[in-house]
Amino acid sequence: MKPGEILFLTRDDVIALGGRDMAFATNVIEAMFAAWVQGDVLQPVKTSLKFTDCAANESVGGVVNVLPAAIRVGDDATYGAKLLGAMPANVSQGVPRATGVTVLFDEAHKMPIAIMDAQVLSAMRTGAVSALAARKLCRQNTAEIGCIGAGVNMYTQLLGVLSVLPQVMRVKIYSRGESKQRLVAKLQRKFPQIEFMPVESARGAAQTADLIVTCVANTSEPVVQIRDVLRPGVTVFNIGCLENDPELLVHMDIIVSDFWEHTKHRGVQTHAVAYARGLIADEDVVNLGAILRGEQCGRVNDEQKIFFGPTGLGAEDIALGRAIYQRALKRGAGTKLTLWSGESWI
Repeated sequence: MKPGEILFLTRDDVIALGGRDMAFATNVIEAMFAAWVQGDVLQPVKTSLKFTDCAANESVGGVVNVLPAAIRVGDDATYGAKLLGAMPANVSQGVPRATGVTVLFDEAHKMPIAIMDAQVLSAMRTGAVSALAARKLCRQNTAEIGCIGAGVNMYTQLLGVLSVLPQVMRVKIYSRGESKQRLVAKLQRKFPQIEFMPVESARGAAQTADLIVTCVANTSEPVVQIRDVLRPGVTVFNIGCLENDPELLVHMDIIVSDFWEHTKHRGVQTHAVAYARGLIADEDVVNLGAILRGEQCGRVNDEQKIFFGPTGLGAEDIALGRAIYQRALKRGAGTKLTLWSGESWI
Protein backbone atom coordinates (compact mmCIF):
# COMPACT_ATOMS: atom_id res chain seq x y z
CA MET A 1 0.00 0.00 0.00
CA LYS A 2 1.29 3.47 -0.91
CA PRO A 3 0.94 6.45 1.47
CA GLY A 4 -2.56 7.80 1.05
CA GLU A 5 -4.04 4.48 -0.02
CA ILE A 6 -6.58 2.79 2.23
CA LEU A 7 -7.85 -0.76 1.90
CA PHE A 8 -11.61 -0.91 2.40
CA LEU A 9 -12.99 -4.28 3.53
CA THR A 10 -16.73 -4.89 3.61
CA ARG A 11 -18.38 -7.40 5.90
CA ASP A 12 -18.38 -9.92 3.05
CA ASP A 13 -14.66 -9.31 2.54
CA VAL A 14 -13.95 -9.87 6.25
CA ILE A 15 -15.92 -13.11 6.22
CA ALA A 16 -14.17 -14.35 3.07
CA LEU A 17 -10.82 -13.67 4.74
CA GLY A 18 -11.63 -15.90 7.71
CA GLY A 19 -13.55 -13.50 9.90
CA ARG A 20 -15.91 -16.28 11.07
CA ASP A 21 -13.12 -18.76 11.87
CA MET A 22 -13.19 -19.13 15.67
CA ALA A 23 -9.92 -21.07 15.85
CA PHE A 24 -8.19 -18.31 13.89
CA ALA A 25 -9.70 -15.59 16.10
CA THR A 26 -8.79 -17.42 19.31
CA ASN A 27 -5.17 -17.85 18.24
CA VAL A 28 -4.92 -14.15 17.34
CA ILE A 29 -6.40 -13.02 20.65
CA GLU A 30 -4.20 -15.40 22.63
CA ALA A 31 -1.14 -13.93 20.87
CA MET A 32 -2.40 -10.43 21.72
CA PHE A 33 -2.50 -11.26 25.44
CA ALA A 34 1.04 -12.66 25.16
CA ALA A 35 2.21 -9.44 23.47
CA TRP A 36 0.63 -7.42 26.28
CA VAL A 37 2.94 -9.14 28.78
CA GLN A 38 5.94 -8.03 26.73
CA GLY A 39 4.83 -4.40 26.76
CA ASP A 40 3.85 -4.53 23.10
CA VAL A 41 0.23 -3.46 23.54
CA LEU A 42 -1.11 0.03 24.20
CA GLN A 43 -4.59 -0.10 25.71
CA PRO A 44 -6.27 3.22 26.56
CA VAL A 45 -9.73 3.12 28.10
CA LYS A 46 -12.88 2.65 26.08
CA THR A 47 -14.89 5.83 25.48
CA SER A 48 -18.66 5.56 25.48
CA LEU A 49 -20.48 8.39 23.74
CA LYS A 50 -23.99 9.10 24.99
CA PHE A 51 -25.78 12.27 25.99
CA THR A 52 -26.61 12.78 29.65
CA ASP A 53 -30.32 12.12 29.25
CA CYS A 54 -29.53 8.69 27.73
CA ALA A 55 -26.63 7.79 30.01
CA ALA A 56 -28.64 5.87 32.59
CA ASN A 57 -30.17 3.42 30.15
CA GLU A 58 -28.24 2.28 27.09
CA SER A 59 -30.99 -0.25 26.44
CA VAL A 60 -33.16 2.67 25.28
CA GLY A 61 -30.80 5.38 24.12
CA GLY A 62 -28.03 3.22 22.69
CA VAL A 63 -24.35 4.10 22.70
CA VAL A 64 -21.40 4.67 20.38
CA ASN A 65 -18.20 3.13 21.73
CA VAL A 66 -14.68 4.11 20.69
CA LEU A 67 -11.97 1.55 21.48
CA PRO A 68 -8.42 2.68 20.64
CA ALA A 69 -5.34 0.46 20.88
CA ALA A 70 -1.99 -0.38 19.33
CA ILE A 71 -0.11 -3.66 19.01
CA ARG A 72 3.55 -4.16 18.11
CA VAL A 73 4.98 -7.29 16.51
CA GLY A 74 8.76 -7.15 16.16
CA ASP A 75 9.64 -3.77 14.65
CA ASP A 76 6.21 -3.26 13.16
CA ALA A 77 3.28 -1.70 14.96
CA THR A 78 -0.36 -1.22 14.05
CA TYR A 79 -2.46 1.51 15.61
CA GLY A 80 -6.18 1.93 15.38
CA ALA A 81 -9.61 2.13 16.86
CA LYS A 82 -12.91 0.36 16.65
CA LEU A 83 -15.92 2.65 16.39
CA LEU A 84 -19.08 0.69 17.09
CA GLY A 85 -22.59 1.99 17.55
CA ALA A 86 -25.27 -0.06 19.28
CA MET A 87 -28.99 0.69 19.29
CA PRO A 88 -31.34 -2.01 20.63
CA ALA A 89 -34.32 -0.64 18.70
CA ASN A 90 -32.52 -1.44 15.43
CA VAL A 91 -33.51 -5.09 15.71
CA SER A 92 -37.22 -4.35 15.41
CA GLN A 93 -36.43 -2.39 12.22
CA GLY A 94 -34.65 -5.31 10.60
CA VAL A 95 -31.12 -3.90 10.88
CA PRO A 96 -28.24 -5.04 13.12
CA ARG A 97 -28.19 -3.86 16.73
CA ALA A 98 -24.46 -3.07 16.52
CA THR A 99 -22.48 -1.86 13.50
CA GLY A 100 -19.28 0.05 12.97
CA VAL A 101 -15.81 0.15 11.49
CA THR A 102 -12.29 -0.67 12.57
CA VAL A 103 -9.65 1.77 11.32
CA LEU A 104 -5.95 0.84 11.19
CA PHE A 105 -2.87 3.09 10.96
CA ASP A 106 0.66 2.02 10.03
CA GLU A 107 3.93 2.47 11.91
CA ALA A 108 6.06 4.04 9.17
CA HIS A 109 3.85 7.03 8.35
CA LYS A 110 1.16 6.96 11.07
CA MET A 111 -1.33 7.06 8.21
CA PRO A 112 -4.61 5.19 7.86
CA ILE A 113 -4.15 1.96 5.91
CA ALA A 114 -7.45 0.14 6.35
CA ILE A 115 -11.12 0.65 7.10
CA MET A 116 -13.08 -2.54 7.65
CA ASP A 117 -16.44 -3.74 8.89
CA ALA A 118 -16.28 -4.15 12.67
CA GLN A 119 -19.47 -6.12 13.26
CA VAL A 120 -18.16 -9.62 12.57
CA LEU A 121 -14.74 -9.10 14.14
CA SER A 122 -16.24 -7.55 17.27
CA ALA A 123 -18.52 -10.52 17.87
CA MET A 124 -15.83 -13.07 17.01
CA ARG A 125 -13.16 -11.59 19.26
CA THR A 126 -15.68 -11.57 22.11
CA GLY A 127 -16.31 -15.27 21.56
CA ALA A 128 -12.56 -15.91 21.31
CA VAL A 129 -11.93 -14.25 24.68
CA SER A 130 -14.59 -16.49 26.22
CA ALA A 131 -12.91 -19.52 24.66
CA LEU A 132 -9.64 -18.56 26.37
CA ALA A 133 -11.49 -17.91 29.64
CA ALA A 134 -13.41 -21.19 29.46
CA ARG A 135 -10.16 -23.17 29.26
CA LYS A 136 -9.09 -21.75 32.61
CA LEU A 137 -12.35 -21.09 34.44
CA CYS A 138 -14.90 -23.74 33.47
CA ARG A 139 -15.03 -27.28 34.79
CA GLN A 140 -13.54 -29.48 32.12
CA ASN A 141 -16.44 -31.90 32.59
CA THR A 142 -18.97 -29.15 31.83
CA ALA A 143 -21.96 -30.98 30.38
CA GLU A 144 -24.71 -28.35 30.26
CA ILE A 145 -24.68 -24.69 29.27
CA GLY A 146 -27.52 -22.30 30.00
CA CYS A 147 -27.80 -19.23 27.77
CA ILE A 148 -29.86 -16.11 28.45
CA GLY A 149 -29.98 -14.15 25.21
CA ALA A 150 -30.03 -15.37 21.62
CA GLY A 151 -28.38 -12.70 19.51
CA VAL A 152 -25.22 -12.53 17.43
CA ASN A 153 -22.90 -12.36 20.44
CA MET A 154 -24.52 -15.41 22.02
CA TYR A 155 -23.87 -17.33 18.81
CA THR A 156 -20.17 -16.43 18.89
CA GLN A 157 -20.04 -17.11 22.63
CA LEU A 158 -21.14 -20.65 21.94
CA LEU A 159 -18.76 -21.01 19.01
CA GLY A 160 -15.98 -20.08 21.41
CA VAL A 161 -16.83 -22.09 24.51
CA LEU A 162 -17.92 -25.20 22.62
CA SER A 163 -14.54 -25.24 20.86
CA VAL A 164 -12.80 -25.82 24.23
CA LEU A 165 -15.42 -27.75 26.25
CA PRO A 166 -15.67 -31.12 24.50
CA GLN A 167 -17.95 -32.82 27.04
CA VAL A 168 -20.94 -30.50 26.62
CA MET A 169 -24.05 -32.54 25.85
CA ARG A 170 -26.87 -30.01 26.26
CA VAL A 171 -27.37 -26.27 25.69
CA LYS A 172 -30.54 -24.52 26.88
CA ILE A 173 -31.32 -21.12 25.38
CA TYR A 174 -33.79 -18.52 26.60
CA SER A 175 -34.83 -15.26 24.99
CA ARG A 176 -38.04 -13.28 25.20
CA GLY A 177 -38.90 -13.66 21.52
CA GLU A 178 -38.52 -16.20 18.75
CA SER A 179 -34.78 -15.67 18.39
CA LYS A 180 -34.14 -18.65 20.66
CA GLN A 181 -35.80 -21.02 18.20
CA ARG A 182 -33.78 -19.59 15.32
CA LEU A 183 -30.52 -19.84 17.24
CA VAL A 184 -31.28 -23.40 18.35
CA ALA A 185 -31.96 -24.47 14.76
CA LYS A 186 -28.75 -22.86 13.51
CA LEU A 187 -26.59 -24.39 16.23
CA GLN A 188 -28.19 -27.83 15.93
CA ARG A 189 -27.11 -27.96 12.28
CA LYS A 190 -23.57 -26.94 13.20
CA PHE A 191 -23.20 -29.20 16.26
CA PRO A 192 -25.44 -32.24 15.65
CA GLN A 193 -23.82 -34.17 18.51
CA ILE A 194 -25.13 -31.66 21.09
CA GLU A 195 -28.75 -31.24 22.16
CA PHE A 196 -29.95 -27.65 21.86
CA MET A 197 -33.20 -26.71 23.60
CA PRO A 198 -35.24 -23.49 23.61
CA VAL A 199 -36.68 -22.84 27.08
CA GLU A 200 -39.34 -20.44 28.28
CA SER A 201 -37.58 -18.71 31.18
CA ALA A 202 -34.17 -17.54 32.34
CA ARG A 203 -34.57 -19.89 35.28
CA GLY A 204 -35.16 -22.80 32.93
CA ALA A 205 -31.86 -22.05 31.21
CA ALA A 206 -29.82 -21.43 34.35
CA GLN A 207 -30.96 -23.69 37.17
CA THR A 208 -29.14 -26.90 36.12
CA ALA A 209 -26.33 -25.48 33.97
CA ASP A 210 -22.64 -25.94 34.71
CA LEU A 211 -21.88 -22.79 32.71
CA ILE A 212 -24.34 -19.89 32.55
CA VAL A 213 -23.82 -17.30 29.82
CA THR A 214 -25.79 -14.05 29.96
CA CYS A 215 -25.68 -11.85 26.89
CA VAL A 216 -28.75 -9.64 26.78
CA ALA A 217 -28.33 -6.44 24.81
CA ASN A 218 -31.43 -4.53 25.84
CA THR A 219 -31.65 -4.83 29.59
CA SER A 220 -30.19 -2.89 32.49
CA GLU A 221 -31.71 -5.16 35.14
CA PRO A 222 -30.55 -8.58 36.35
CA VAL A 223 -32.06 -11.38 34.28
CA VAL A 224 -31.07 -14.31 36.50
CA GLN A 225 -32.03 -14.85 40.13
CA ILE A 226 -29.27 -15.77 42.59
CA ARG A 227 -31.17 -18.89 43.67
CA ASP A 228 -30.90 -20.22 40.12
CA VAL A 229 -27.14 -19.65 39.93
CA LEU A 230 -25.60 -20.19 43.35
CA ARG A 231 -24.33 -23.77 43.61
CA PRO A 232 -20.91 -25.43 43.84
CA GLY A 233 -18.94 -25.59 40.62
CA VAL A 234 -21.00 -23.09 38.62
CA THR A 235 -19.34 -20.71 36.17
CA VAL A 236 -21.06 -17.49 35.09
CA PHE A 237 -20.03 -15.51 32.01
CA ASN A 238 -21.58 -12.01 32.14
CA ILE A 239 -21.03 -10.73 28.59
CA GLY A 240 -23.35 -7.74 28.54
CA CYS A 241 -24.08 -5.16 31.23
CA LEU A 242 -25.98 -5.54 34.51
CA GLU A 243 -27.32 -9.02 33.77
CA ASN A 244 -26.72 -10.71 37.12
CA ASP A 245 -27.60 -9.55 40.63
CA PRO A 246 -24.54 -7.72 42.02
CA GLU A 247 -25.11 -9.57 45.31
CA LEU A 248 -24.05 -12.72 43.48
CA LEU A 249 -20.44 -11.49 43.49
CA VAL A 250 -20.29 -11.75 47.28
CA HIS A 251 -20.65 -15.53 46.94
CA MET A 252 -18.13 -16.10 44.13
CA ASP A 253 -14.78 -17.78 44.85
CA ILE A 254 -13.09 -16.14 41.86
CA ILE A 255 -14.11 -12.96 40.01
CA VAL A 256 -12.38 -12.32 36.67
CA SER A 257 -12.33 -9.34 34.30
CA ASP A 258 -10.47 -8.93 31.04
CA PHE A 259 -9.06 -5.62 32.39
CA TRP A 260 -10.48 -4.54 35.73
CA GLU A 261 -9.52 -0.87 35.49
CA HIS A 262 -11.48 -0.61 32.25
CA THR A 263 -14.43 -2.47 33.73
CA LYS A 264 -14.62 0.04 36.58
CA HIS A 265 -14.27 2.93 34.12
CA ARG A 266 -17.13 1.60 31.99
CA GLY A 267 -19.17 1.15 35.15
CA VAL A 268 -22.19 -0.73 33.78
CA GLN A 269 -21.42 -4.43 34.21
CA THR A 270 -22.42 -6.55 37.17
CA HIS A 271 -19.00 -6.63 38.84
CA ALA A 272 -18.50 -2.88 38.33
CA VAL A 273 -21.85 -2.20 39.96
CA ALA A 274 -20.97 -4.57 42.81
CA TYR A 275 -17.73 -2.64 43.31
CA ALA A 276 -19.54 0.73 43.27
CA ARG A 277 -21.93 -0.58 45.95
CA GLY A 278 -19.06 -1.73 48.16
CA LEU A 279 -19.87 -5.41 47.76
CA ILE A 280 -16.41 -6.31 46.38
CA ALA A 281 -12.98 -4.66 46.46
CA ASP A 282 -10.15 -4.33 43.95
CA GLU A 283 -8.28 -7.25 45.47
CA ASP A 284 -11.28 -9.51 44.82
CA VAL A 285 -10.91 -9.26 41.03
CA VAL A 286 -8.31 -10.98 38.84
CA ASN A 287 -7.47 -10.01 35.25
CA LEU A 288 -7.78 -12.75 32.65
CA GLY A 289 -4.30 -12.00 31.32
CA ALA A 290 -2.74 -12.85 34.67
CA ILE A 291 -4.52 -16.21 34.63
CA LEU A 292 -3.47 -16.93 31.05
CA ARG A 293 0.15 -16.14 32.00
CA GLY A 294 0.00 -18.43 35.04
CA GLU A 295 0.53 -15.57 37.50
CA GLN A 296 -2.89 -16.16 39.05
CA CYS A 297 -4.87 -19.36 39.41
CA GLY A 298 -7.99 -20.07 37.45
CA ARG A 299 -10.20 -22.95 38.47
CA VAL A 300 -8.34 -25.45 40.68
CA ASN A 301 -11.26 -27.69 41.70
CA ASP A 302 -14.78 -28.58 40.66
CA GLU A 303 -16.40 -26.90 43.65
CA GLN A 304 -15.36 -23.30 42.98
CA LYS A 305 -17.95 -20.74 41.91
CA ILE A 306 -16.44 -18.46 39.27
CA PHE A 307 -17.67 -15.24 37.62
CA PHE A 308 -16.20 -13.79 34.41
CA GLY A 309 -17.18 -10.45 32.94
CA PRO A 310 -15.24 -9.15 29.91
CA THR A 311 -15.66 -5.47 29.08
CA GLY A 312 -14.09 -5.79 25.63
CA LEU A 313 -10.70 -4.38 24.69
CA GLY A 314 -9.69 -2.36 21.67
CA ALA A 315 -6.46 -4.37 21.47
CA GLU A 316 -8.53 -7.44 20.62
CA ASP A 317 -10.16 -5.61 17.70
CA ILE A 318 -6.90 -4.18 16.43
CA ALA A 319 -5.09 -7.52 16.68
CA LEU A 320 -7.82 -9.34 14.77
CA GLY A 321 -8.24 -6.48 12.30
CA ARG A 322 -4.49 -6.49 11.68
CA ALA A 323 -4.53 -10.22 10.96
CA ILE A 324 -7.42 -9.84 8.51
CA TYR A 325 -5.68 -6.89 6.81
CA GLN A 326 -2.51 -8.94 6.32
CA ARG A 327 -4.54 -11.74 4.76
CA ALA A 328 -6.23 -9.23 2.48
CA LEU A 329 -2.89 -7.93 1.22
CA LYS A 330 -1.67 -11.46 0.45
CA ARG A 331 -4.86 -12.36 -1.39
CA GLY A 332 -5.42 -9.05 -3.16
CA ALA A 333 -8.80 -8.66 -1.48
CA GLY A 334 -10.75 -5.50 -0.73
CA THR A 335 -11.10 -2.18 -2.50
CA LYS A 336 -8.31 0.41 -2.59
CA LEU A 337 -9.40 3.95 -1.78
CA THR A 338 -7.30 7.06 -2.34
CA LEU A 339 -7.35 9.49 0.54
CA TRP A 340 -5.84 12.36 -1.41
CA SER A 341 -4.58 13.22 -4.90
CA GLY A 342 -1.00 14.27 -5.68
CA GLU A 343 -1.90 17.96 -5.69
CA SER A 344 -1.46 20.22 -2.68
CA TRP A 345 -4.74 21.14 -1.00
CA ILE A 346 -3.51 24.63 -0.08
